[in-house]
Amino acid sequence: MQILIQLGMQGLIPQGLDRKAMKLDTKQDYWHPPPQGFLKFNIDGASKGNLGISSFGGVLRDENGCLLFIFHCHLGRATNNMEELMALEQCLEFLKQDNLQNIIIEADFELIINSIKRISCGTELEKVSKHWRLLQVFQWIQLHLLCLRTVSFTHVRRMTNKLADILANQGVLCTKSRIKLSWQEMPQNILRAHCHN
Repeated sequence: MQILIQLGMQGLIPQGLDRKAMKLDTKQDYWHPPPQGFLKFNIDGASKGNLGISSFGGVLRDENGCLLFIFHCHLGRATNNMEELMALEQCLEFLKQDNLQNIIIEADFELIINSIKRISCGTELEKVSKHWRLLQVFQWIQLHLLCLRTVSFTHVRRMTNKLADILANQGVLCTKSRIKLSWQEMPQNILRAHCHN
C-alpha cells in the first residue's frame, strides 16, 4: 500500500471553526495515531432517517497519521443499526483482502462495538441480536474475525471520528454501491475542504 497524505497528529478539525468555541477535550476529541506497528481504521455510518437513505465510510491510517485509503458506500434504504454493522463488515472485508493485521478499529456507535466485543469473547450470535437481517451481518463479521486475529475495537466520541463521518455522508450522495479510493483519487470536494494539517 502506498502512503498518500500526512494529517497532523491533532487529527481533523473542520476549517473555519475556532477550537476554543468547539470546547474540545484534547484527550477525547482528537484522533490519535495507533501504537508503532499498528494501523487504525475509523468507520462511521450516515442515515437520512431511520429507515432512510443510508451509507457508510471509513479511513485507514498508519502510526504516523498517513492515510492509506478511504472508502464510502451507498446502501439505499436501511436502519441505523444496519448501516453501522455494514460499515464494520466492509472494514473487516478490506482488512482480510489485503491480509492486514495489528488493527485498531474505532467507531462512534457504541452499541455495535459492544456487540462485536461480546461476539469476540464467545457470546452466541442469537444472544446479540434477534433480528434476522442483523444476525446475518453479525455472522459475516464473525467469519472475518476468524481470519483477523489481531483486531481490537474501540468506541470513540463523534468528534474524534470526523473524517469517517464525512466519508459516510459522501456515500449518501454516491450512486455506486462501493468505492475504495486513494486520497489522490477523491474529487476536489468536501473532504479536502474540511481537512487541514
